[in-house]
Amino acid sequence: MSTQQTSVTRYIDVLGVKTAYRHFGSKAGVPLLFNQHFRGTMDHWDPLLINTIAEKRPVILFDSHGVGKSSGEIPATFSAWATVAASLVKALGIEKVDVFGFSMGGMVAQMIGLNFPEITRRLIIGGSSPSYGEGIVSGPEWPFVMLLNASTSQEAEEAFIKTFYSQSEAKIAKGKAWWKRMNERTEDRSPYLNKKGSLRQAAAVGAWFTPGPNPDNSYDRLGGVEDAGHGGEWG
Repeated sequence: MSTQQTSVTRYIDVLGVKTAYRHFGSKAGVPLLFNQHFRGTMDHWDPLLINTIAEKRPVILFDSHGVGKSSGEIPATFSAWATVAASLVKALGIEKVDVFGFSMGGMVAQMIGLNFPEITRRLIIGGSSPSYGEGIVSGPEWPFVMLLNASTSQEAEEAFIKTFYSQSEAKIAKGKAWWKRMNERTEDRSPYLNKKGSLRQAAAVGAWFTPGPNPDNSYDRLGGVEDAGHGGEWG
């Protein structure tokens, strides 16, 4: 069976754009579609997580438009990102997926569930947030600034570990082991997102947290998830 480290990168036309993806794992079960964090590519998933899941079900990793190995330009809103993800699923001829999103990817996942209930069986949201609304409090800015400005692999490692792990000696050691696992794949890797692309992603985050009703955001629509057909199955 293919793994995160060995799976073949394939390409498919999604909305007229050459889009890179990897589809591997068990042949049985509903595929799990992964939506990645800020500046992440399909090579920024931990193989320990991906390979464990892939033993029991299919997984789909992909680079959204303008990211990694995919062509095109990064869309301005997470709603548009959701359209890319859902169109990929449909282009692959898959009827239903479970959708996982981490951090920024969780924002995209919310919009997939809200705008494309016909392909979404379950949603799993990790380390993320609804769009701006009453009771939503933003976190500290320094991790975002570090991630945005990282321009080398060493700077990226430091920024991601400081962002995702508390700064005890034990947690830093776990972070370094995580980073090492993510770099076990040495061939056919997706390149880091450049500064221009990172700024476009940052602009989408800014739009997500801009006050006021917005059809491209999730806050005012989350109550309709069950009506959309999910049965309230948010993880």
